[in-house]
Amino acid sequence: MSHIHLPDGVIPPAWWILGFVLCFALLWLFTGRIKGDELRRKIPFAGVIAALMLIFMSVPLGFLPVHLSLAVLCGILAGPGLSFIAIFVVNTILALMGHGGFTAIGINTLLMGGEAIAGYYLFKILSGRLSCTFSAILSNITALLLSTALMLILVASTAGLSEVLPFHDHGQNHGEEVHFAESKQEEELPENYDEHKAAEAEGVKFLSITGWSAVIMIILSGIFIESLLTGLIVNFFSKVRPDFLDIVHPT
Repeated sequence: MSHIHLPDGVIPPAWWILGFVLCFALLWLFTGRIKGDELRRKIPFAGVIAALMLIFMSVPLGFLPVHLSLAVLCGILAGPGLSFIAIFVVNTILALMGHGGFTAIGINTLLMGGEAIAGYYLFKILSGRLSCTFSAILSNITALLLSTALMLILVASTAGLSEVLPFHDHGQNHGEEVHFAESKQEEELPENYDEHKAAEAEGVKFLSITGWSAVIMIILSGIFIESLLTGLIVNFFSKVRPDFLDIVHPT
């Protein structure tokens, strides 16, 4: 869910450079702490989860102009270290596909990696008291709300809230967004870029709700759907492969 699609040239250098520094520091930390048996047991699975993340993040839900990330699910099943590495790979591939510029890779990895890490530890705490399904749902909701709040603060302080509209690749806006992305990567902003994004914010409609209220409802609906899906998948793994969860669940 929390994935900014800002093309190159929008995020100030101080922000994206700091994002890369923190991102590579965490990558170095996690790669040094991952044990050999964990690599042999979970790295193929982490690759599968990364592929699923890439698919889900490339295709909107259809009835909702958002995509799922499965970052928390990846964190719960693969652990914080492997999930962070997988998320970095996914964001790099997405940048190559035009889903945000290369300068957003570090920040996006921190946002989604934060979801995975927070979701993992929240799930580990909650699952000792609650069922694995409910623990996964609560962990996913909490992690996504926190990362979404951080994303909104970051984007509002750099490019404006209209940049986080949840339909960057939905319908007729796709071609326009690609055009803007190409212009940004060439360090040349279209003259009507800000007006275009502001008009999108005012024109969002979800059911009978319009404007920013519709945007909020779309984001919350996406969080609920991803949390429910995460809970169901974790419940399945708790029955067939509980060793991937690394904890004992209450019956």
